[in-house]
Amino acid sequence: MFSLLPHFRVLLITSFLALLTACGTGNIKDVLNNQKPRVSVADQRLTHLDFNKVTLAFDIKIDNPNPVGISLGGLDYDLKLAGHSFASGKQDRQMKLKASGSSYIELPVSVSFNEIYQGLGKLRGKDEVPYELTTGLMLDVPLLGKLRYPVTASGVMPLPRAPQISVKSINLQKLTLSSATLALKLGVDNPNAFGVALDKLNYDFKINGKRWLSGNRASLGKIAAKHGSEVTLPITLNFLQMGSGLYDLLRSDKPLNYSLSGNLNATADHKLLGSFALPINSSGAINLQR
Repeated sequence: MFSLLPHFRVLLITSFLALLTACGTGNIKDVLNNQKPRVSVADQRLTHLDFNKVTLAFDIKIDNPNPVGISLGGLDYDLKLAGHSFASGKQDRQMKLKASGSSYIELPVSVSFNEIYQGLGKLRGKDEVPYELTTGLMLDVPLLGKLRYPVTASGVMPLPRAPQISVKSINLQKLTLSSATLALKLGVDNPNAFGVALDKLNYDFKINGKRWLSGNRASLGKIAAKHGSEVTLPITLNFLQMGSGLYDLLRSDKPLNYSLSGNLNATADHKLLGSFALPINSSGAINLQR
């Protein structure tokens, strides 16, 4: 099949040489600069955000002024947070770019929050961190050859932290020879700069290896930014079902060994986080309050 591309290349080179002949020496640099592509960051955004990692996506625009296409032969990148490099590498990405027009490529970069806090402990407790991305595109441009075209982008990235759930207290409200009524108080702490709605709590609570309580609660309210809340769960124990030794345990002053498991379904007031499920796994010793 007959191809016109080689003829366009010949025409481009011929026209370019003629232009150089017509130009003075001082204008040759301007002519060469006019042939260079222009590289810029057209958009940058967060595409994924949870309590484990964040992914930023950068849309890189290449404007090609030449009447023939050029080739992308790869790229390199370096993402810095608060001035420190956290994600860098090279991609052997091949792509044909438009002639006399604009082309776009997307570069996603992910960083785990565990890596961030290990590398920059001073960021613990912070709500956000400044970032800067430096990218270099290897472009094969007619007459100019293969050159690296750098571009930078910067912004601010949020640092969300998972809400914390803890056992605050367990209160003995009523004790008879056949049963006991208690109240388990859980604390939910929201360390973030956005509110969190507690949609549903699934729980399994054990004392000394025996299940005292299990179930779920819905619509537990909303926790404001940088605030905490408490959830009280009623417990009813039947000694006939659970054994007479439980009565003696409740009358003693010995600490109770507890374990709390389950998950919390919540919704963050953050457009990227949205709804999430938070696993619960807590254990320790606690004194029974009377």
